Amino acid sequence: MKKINWTSILRFIKEYLIVTVAAILNAISLFCFVDPSYLIAGGVSGLSSAVSYIVCHFIGESYFNIVKWIIYFVLNAPLLICSLIFLRGDFTFKTIWSTVVCTAAGFLFSAYLPDSFAFNDSKIIAVIFGGIIIGYSMYIASEFNGSNGGTEIIAKIVAKKKPGTDLSSVILISNLVILIAGSVIVMILQDQRLGVVVYSLIYILTGSSVMGMLKRGFNHPQKFLIVTTKYEELSQEILTSFKRGLSYMKVENTREDSEERKLIMVVVQYRQVPRLKRIIKKCDPKAFTIVKDVHEVFSRPLFNRSYKTK
Repeated sequence: MKKINWTSILRFIKEYLIVTVAAILNAISLFCFVDPSYLIAGGVSGLSSAVSYIVCHFIGESYFNIVKWIIYFVLNAPLLICSLIFLRGDFTFKTIWSTVVCTAAGFLFSAYLPDSFAFNDSKIIAVIFGGIIIGYSMYIASEFNGSNGGTEIIAKIVAKKKPGTDLSSVILISNLVILIAGSVIVMILQDQRLGVVVYSLIYILTGSSVMGMLKRGFNHPQKFLIVTTKYEELSQEILTSFKRGLSYMKVENTREDSEERKLIMVVVQYRQVPRLKRIIKKCDPKAFTIVKDVHEVFSRPLFNRSYKTK
């Protein structure tokens, strides 16, 4: 049995506090920007908005916020039950907590926040700020093994059962179907124009882009593969200019008259790329160089802070 100590307790509290913040940010994005501008978010959030517009068409628009958050929770409930059955573990409990907090925050915002918090002056501003907030919300939830529910649960379940399945296209198609269907409902029932489809799509893409940028980082590393005959001179210049190691790999010559070559592999920060290119050009202008993005460095978790140019 795993021993419980103060470190694990504090880590548990910290992770659930961060997931709580993510859930509140999700509610802020929906309540303050998406719903007042008649946008349709992807996944369960968009589906709950579309269903709410239909229900409120018969019972009155004044009940929209109450109906929206009830439907949001009801639609998430079966997915959370599936997560309990098939996934269990830390992810499931954090996602349940996130869904409960987001729903509660939505009800509290509806009951106590004044109308001035519902931004509907400009759809493009709502799209930008709402997208940034939801993107950051998804990022911090996923970083601590949680989620905002909805299609993320389906993706996790399918990934566990069929690891080789490409989920990105499935999720994208389902979100687009919900977006288009929900936007048609909004255009008919709320007398909105076709632009609501475009703005809703920009909102989803903005959220996904922000999440992707935060995951990659704004100074993500670059891997250089350099095939050169001047490997000694070039490697010494790299070691002198950068606080880092590098790796040699033997390259087999394909021509009898060719000089001995070696492959140098080195990882640098994005901001250091121009300097390294200048070094390569100075030491060996004929070097064959391949540059690739590196999204994560596992052996050096403090890579971004500890590796700097002299």
